[in-house]
Amino acid sequence: MKIIRILVVLLALFIISPCFGTTYSGGVTKVGQKESNRIIDSGTKQPVEFAKISIPQQKFRTYSDQNGNFELPKIQINQPTLLNIEKEGYRPFSITINNNSSLNNPMQIEIARSEPLDINLDSDIIHLGDNSFSKNSASASDFRLKSSGPSYSKDFIMTNNAKNSTNYLCIGSICGLDTLLAKKMGQNKIKTSAYSTPAEVFFNNQKIGEIKINGDGQRIKIPNSLIKADARNQITIKTGHNTYAMDHFDYDDIEMMNISILSE
Repeated sequence: MKIIRILVVLLALFIISPCFGTTYSGGVTKVGQKESNRIIDSGTKQPVEFAKISIPQQKFRTYSDQNGNFELPKIQINQPTLLNIEKEGYRPFSITINNNSSLNNPMQIEIARSEPLDINLDSDIIHLGDNSFSKNSASASDFRLKSSGPSYSKDFIMTNNAKNSTNYLCIGSICGLDTLLAKKMGQNKIKTSAYSTPAEVFFNNQKIGEIKINGDGQRIKIPNSLIKADARNQITIKTGHNTYAMDHFDYDDIEMMNISILSE
């Protein structure tokens, strides 16, 4: 039990303080504190030029210069907000900015080049749920999109070579989860009795995992036995529901960004 508590504490630190040397396992390698905001290649350590940096919930967009440097706006952030970086030839990257100190402390961000078997499923923000949520819900004040429903599905082709690799579903960032674990980690202010069930992840109609906490670079391993080689495969993510609502089915409203299949 002591080991489990230590792991939970470490995970909480990774999610809550992404600007101070956090290491991610996904499209991102790591983020560290530096004198100015800068994007570099994780392999060569050279600056990445003309990468697009955006904060979709604030309708902000800019690009890195020839030295990989970029500036962030002076905006008010009270809830977890998604910062996204896009560059052709690189794995998708996003990070959750939790407060204004994230913007005031310059970051150096290392991004990884994409691999031949990587599949980018969606780089936009996706809002799941029913548009009914409390002001105490995680990230509620920063939701900008209307819900597309309680679930997200995407079809894609995987080659036979994928069965010889280790494959993961990667969610660059996810926020809004009101699970009991998210409550215990201080990610929302909902009543303990009103928590939601975890989001569920399915691959070809088989459940392969759950998402219980908000954060960046979350990965779920895809069993190779479920992969259909050179054929259509499908990922489905279903948001949870409020366990306290008795008179109706209340879906948990969540937002996620940068959904991809990564191979190693």
